[in-house]
Amino acid sequence: MSKLTVILPAAGSGSRLNLPYPKEILRVDKEKALIDNSFDLFDGLGRDDVEFVVVINEEKTEIIKYLSKYKSQFNVSFTYQDPKEVEYTGAIKSAKHLFGENNIVLLPDTILKLPAGINLAYEVHKNLKEKSFAFLFKPEINEKMLNTKGCLQLDNDQRVLDYEDKPTHNMDRFNGYWCAFAFKKDIFDECIKFMEQSTLKIEKPKTFIKQTNIFGSKVIQVEDFKDLGTWEEIGKLLSKNN
Repeated sequence: MSKLTVILPAAGSGSRLNLPYPKEILRVDKEKALIDNSFDLFDGLGRDDVEFVVVINEEKTEIIKYLSKYKSQFNVSFTYQDPKEVEYTGAIKSAKHLFGENNIVLLPDTILKLPAGINLAYEVHKNLKEKSFAFLFKPEINEKMLNTKGCLQLDNDQRVLDYEDKPTHNMDRFNGYWCAFAFKKDIFDECIKFMEQSTLKIEKPKTFIKQTNIFGSKVIQVEDFKDLGTWEEIGKLLSKNN
């Protein structure tokens, strides 16, 4: 199995929480912060199997110090988001010079839980051999949830037919949303261009899903996913842990 590069976009402002430190290092219990969940998904692996690339801004250098705890286990690189790039897609594009052949984007201010016995690195490599792209997918039909997410329409074989970021119309065509995504380096440009068009709400897109490897790709289903971007969600998690 070839090495997997994990991209962690952590350059957002975190304005909704108004914390005096990066939200990615918010403690969720005595031992761990939010960003540790992304590393826990590769428990038992080492620097020969996986490496990490963290995208930050100049106000988030505390993350560098926090992640020094992993220096004996993994190679961890840091890069700044290009100020000309915006949104999470811009953060990912800013790390392109550090991509490996096989890559996965995880959101370091979320908590993602896989079904028991699932090896994420193995599943990613298996899917990328077939289609060079794969979403991690959470089933969902609640419209209030869907219009805050990157939504997916899957067919009966769990393959992607359509995608839209934070849709507001024809919501019944979607049956869930993405929690992370994996890709081979050589198809990144076409896929991120398509996704970015939707994120930025460009009215006349130039790239369509059928022109990308996203179309027809098979998803990896997750058991649970929590976006901890609000105090309400953090409160629920802390109450559960306590």
